[in-house]
Order: sequence, then C-alpha cells, then structure tokens
Amino acid sequence: MTPKLVRVSLQASATALLSLSLMACAESGQATAPTPPGDVVTLGAQPGTVVLSGVQNEESAPQRVTLTNPGSAPVQIDSLSFGGASPEAFRLASVPSLPLTLAAGQSVDVQVRLAARAVTSVTGDVLRATLQARGTGISGEVPISALRAAGLEGNFEPSLAQIVDTLGYRLNVGTNALILGTDAMPRGEEVSAPLFRQAGAGKVTLRPVARYSPDGPSPFGLFTMSGSAPQLKALGTLATGTYQTLNPRLVEGVSSVSFESTQKFGIYLAANSYAPQNTYSLDAVNTGSTRHAVRVYPLRDAAGQPVANSYLLGFEPSRNGDYQDVVFILENVVPTTYP
Repeated sequence: MTPKLVRVSLQASATALLSLSLMACAESGQATAPTPPGDVVTLGAQPGTVVLSGVQNEESAPQRVTLTNPGSAPVQIDSLSFGGASPEAFRLASVPSLPLTLAAGQSVDVQVRLAARAVTSVTGDVLRATLQARGTGISGEVPISALRAAGLEGNFEPSLAQIVDTLGYRLNVGTNALILGTDAMPRGEEVSAPLFRQAGAGKVTLRPVARYSPDGPSPFGLFTMSGSAPQLKALGTLATGTYQTLNPRLVEGVSSVSFESTQKFGIYLAANSYAPQNTYSLDAVNTGSTRHAVRVYPLRDAAGQPVANSYLLGFEPSRNGDYQDVVFILENVVPTTYP
C-alpha cells in the first residue's frame, strides 16, 4: 500500500485557515481507513485565531467557519466540538448533519458564537478554546479567543491589556487595570511616536482592531503638518452599530485602509458625538482635556517577538484614560519626531 497525503482545511471568517494533514492508504485504487499522523495548523488569520467579542449574558454575533477539502479524495467529518481552556464559553450556532463526507474541493459552513454567560471579573473575561474537527482519518483544531465584557461603556468596559491579550499580542501596556491615566509618562512598552514615516516599499496599512466607545459614526484618517497646523486626509469611518467590540466594521465595507506617504504623518480620530474635537497622535495639536491622547506600542506577536515596523495605537478622545476608545494596528511605518 502506498501512502497518499491529503489535506483538509478549515477557514474562519475568510481569514483563519486550519489545515489538517491526514494519511490515506490506497491499494488497487481503493481507499482504506486512514491513520492521521498529527495535526498541521496553518493559520492565515489576523491575529492567527478566530476572535469573538460580546457582553455577559448575551450571545455574540456568529462567525462563519468554512470547512474545505482541497484534496483529491473524499474525507469524512464525524464530529465538531470545542476543547481547550473554556469550551463551555462557545457554541455552534449551526451544525451540518454528521457524519459528513466532503468530496474533493467541497466545503461546508458552520457558525460559531460566544455563548450567553456571566463574567467572572468586573472588567470582563478573556476566553480561549479550540474548535475540534474529528473524523475518519482526520484530526485538527483551530484556536478561538474571545472577550466577554461585563457591560456596555464606562467602568464595564474591558481594559486595553485584555483587548491586546484577546487579539493575540504579547506586549506590556503598563497595567491590567482599566485606567492608564492621561499624563504623558510612558506606560509599559509605550514609545514616543507623535508622527510616522513609511518604512519601505508597499503601502502603509491602518486597521481598527477594537472600539470601546459610545455608538455612532467615527471617522479617522491621517494628517501631515503645515507649519503648526495639521492637514487632514480622511481614510475611513467606523460604522454605527459596531461599538463595544473587537474588530469593528467600517462604513466602507473593508477591514483596513491603505495609503502611501512621502511625508511625515500622524493618525487622527475625528470629532464625534462624545468628543467635540479631533484627537491626534501629536500632543502639540490636541485641544481636548487629554493632551497625550494616543499611546503607541511596538507590536509583538503571540510569542512576544517584535512584528517589524508595526505598532498598536490606543486612542483617548475623552478624559478617563482607558485608551481603548479606538485601537488601531499601523503597519509599514517607523516613528519619527515633530517637527
């Protein structure tokens, strides 16, 4: 019998890809029962897991997970379940009839939710589990992380540290508490980055990864300096209805925006329903009650390794100092000074 390698893949929200290796033995063209040698996980998600968020005692919005067999032979899925640290925190909102045979190239969708349960901390809980696919000759897992908030807004919001943890970044923001304070003293691994410049070829990418602020449209963009005055260029708008959440939607229907710049530039959050002034990464042009309104951290992956030319930006347009009203990831940049 000659071993034949087949691959089965799970894709979460069109971004997280789980590849499961399996061995099938073939003799005279007839497949026999395969024996899996182990799991090979290839995640194409950002930040490498399926990420959910919600509020205690309420279910989260569902997230689609697509199971695909890209191999040349059929495979059978016998069960779908959750394992890991907090399997009870999640549920499948839709489950195909099992066992299910996927022909070569065939796909099936399932829906994953954060279950309606109470929190154990006043600032909410960070929860982790794995979606496990088991079957004849297959075995594999895709990581899931979730942030369950204690409530909406104010002191019920999760901390910046919890947001960073859930997203899969290992960096020190200065405290696990909700409030970081609004003075200009650096917190944790914070760096001085009033402005940025493009680091290399390709475009700069700006991606909102969290929004814990009141509802309503929230425009943002880049600015350059002309003397002492900021010159604004709008890039996108956080959509109404996507607040108190991770990975908020944009009005434009995209998850990130990209641009090129030959000048020094900063990032700003436009005035909105609860903050009547623009909020800038450059302290000198902020006019609100919080002058040091953006904290910037060099990005680190889940292993704590630096992500080249990438930074996490936490915005504080108001005055309480939690710096998670909007959180962005900015890529292909290096910090620079003003002027």
